[in-house]
Amino acid sequence: MKTLTILAVLFLITATALADHQVNNDLSSEWEATGFNNGRRMVRDSKGYFHVVYHSQMDPNGTPGGNCDIMYSHTILPAPPASSADWAPATMITFDESTDDRYPSIAVEHGSPVDPTDNDMLHVVWQSKDISGVYQIMYSSNLNCTMPVPGAWTPPFPVHASEKHSLVPDVDCSLDNVVHVVWQEEDYNPNFTSEILYSNSFDHGVSWSPFQNLSMTEFNSQTPDVATVIDFIGPPSNYTYYSERVHVVWSDDGPTSGPSIMYTSSPDAGNSWDIYENVSFVSGSYDGDGYPSLTVSKEDIPHVAWMHGVIPHDPTTPGPYMPGIDPLNPNSFPGPEVGMYSTLLQDIYYSGRNFGTWCPFEIVNEFMEENEFPSIAVDNTDMLYVAWQANTVPATDYNIHQAERMVAGGGWFNETTFYHPDHDDLFPSEATKKTAMYTPGYDFVWTMIDSDLSATGHGQPAALSPAHEIWFSGNTSWTNPTSVEEKCTGITVSVFGLMNNPVSSGTWISTGSNGGIISIMDICGRTVHTESVPAGSDGLFWTVGEKLPQGIYRVVLQNEQGIQSKSVTVIR
Repeated sequence: MKTLTILAVLFLITATALADHQVNNDLSSEWEATGFNNGRRMVRDSKGYFHVVYHSQMDPNGTPGGNCDIMYSHTILPAPPASSADWAPATMITFDESTDDRYPSIAVEHGSPVDPTDNDMLHVVWQSKDISGVYQIMYSSNLNCTMPVPGAWTPPFPVHASEKHSLVPDVDCSLDNVVHVVWQEEDYNPNFTSEILYSNSFDHGVSWSPFQNLSMTEFNSQTPDVATVIDFIGPPSNYTYYSERVHVVWSDDGPTSGPSIMYTSSPDAGNSWDIYENVSFVSGSYDGDGYPSLTVSKEDIPHVAWMHGVIPHDPTTPGPYMPGIDPLNPNSFPGPEVGMYSTLLQDIYYSGRNFGTWCPFEIVNEFMEENEFPSIAVDNTDMLYVAWQANTVPATDYNIHQAERMVAGGGWFNETTFYHPDHDDLFPSEATKKTAMYTPGYDFVWTMIDSDLSATGHGQPAALSPAHEIWFSGNTSWTNPTSVEEKCTGITVSVFGLMNNPVSSGTWISTGSNGGIISIMDICGRTVHTESVPAGSDGLFWTVGEKLPQGIYRVVLQNEQGIQSKSVTVIR
């Protein structure tokens, strides 16, 4: 076995909880951000790899508010990332310095009903300001068939171009691999209110349908989210491949007395749409609701988390943006909620549409704080996860909170705080996953601002700091699917370790009595050394050599038990 191209079918046997860590392994000033819109920033494909998108200011040392690019990174092993070294260096999807590209959303295709793992094509949409100063919806794709190093992204081209601002898009793929995109269109009608528009592609993003207006409420409709039923593990006959229903939610200034969460769905992959429903009214919340996040469980049931306590038409207008100019401005970076860095109190609400009607809302958070910008996801065991940013009162420090509950009910529990007392942590985005042998659990990314503490790490000065970074946390793992006969006990577990770390000239790599194949990978996932260890020899001595550059590498052991890996630092 000469290279690690076999990694697409390798499995890591682990179930340990993961510490949070930076995605891109770079603490330089980058102005990186997940952003506030509801689109998913991270997906996991059927081979176990994570893929993340975000935007980053082109000139990290320039004045806040400069043009941004869309950035992409992926994990280099089919396993949950345990450190920053598990992420490949970020690459740009956009390359035009004259455009401002922000708020990306990513989706992964589902494969075929017979083999849901036979297609992992990636789709990314974002808003892009052209030379005329108008934001358009742009799109790019990646076949993602040469992991761990994906191929090139297709040149960006517009899903929708108009004379109005097209903003905060979200993308998802339904089970028959139809690609669905929703976005917010500013000043759409004579009343100069925003509407929610939709387009789809039946040919993997090559061509797009004419847009449809899903809202038509004659009020300001904002921050849409689209989702379809998730893949889940089981025989093909158990999949809901008959369902091409598409679900969409958004926030609306009417028609009740205040901002409400609205919902609609299409039973036929976006060709026709049901009349919209007022989730806030039906669930008993009534008003003050915004920034909804949507997921769909394997029973094809939509589940929505949202923020309660917003004011009408909040943000006042999501474009054009003035990032970094004034953190209290709702159009400012990282913004946009006008209550950030204040003492306004908000809750995170949840409702699910069981048996054709929305259930009474539930309060997800435990404490009455500034609870903002939720993101919801569901795993294959019907466990719901909601993450959000929360600030104590008076406003001091933003942290990421998370709670979970079963789809069947029983109340929200096990609220966890991802706490960095020196920094503000904002805008979490829960991952969605394809059918794969992963354990139940959560994975998400978020924005940590002022990571170098040059601006005290908190509040308005920190929001103006350029040191904004993308961070990850999660607890799912990847395992090898086995037959009943292979689940017997009595298998000797190999002892995998390094004699010394960091290394300069070489180190002994112990494998235990089972031996296996040892591969050394650089941070981009390229194999720099591979060697077979016979059973009974217990390991090998790896000579680093003078040509290998200094840096962080991964030592990967593959044998009949699966994959184990450790990071190693080469020093000179």
